[in-house]
Amino acid sequence: MAANNFFVLLCSSSSPYLSALSIEQERLALARLLATPLMKERFYQATELVDRNRITHNRARIKEELSKRPMRSFRFVINKN
Repeated sequence: MAANNFFVLLCSSSSPYLSALSIEQERLALARLLATPLMKERFYQATELVDRNRITHNRARIKEELSKRPMRSFRFVINKN
């Protein structure tokens, strides 16, 4: 499967066309696709962290801030798109 393909998955639990099992299989397939290294790299390229008055594109800082629950005050993760 090419990495530049786009997928739209619209499912409803009451859909007469898909069973609950097939919806779950599609969800897992999409989750595996989004977890690929290429998709992670694209995520970090398209994301910046606003730390009070500074903006950083540093991947390590973004990753560190996303791992904290809850995020610290006045830290914002912004998608550049």
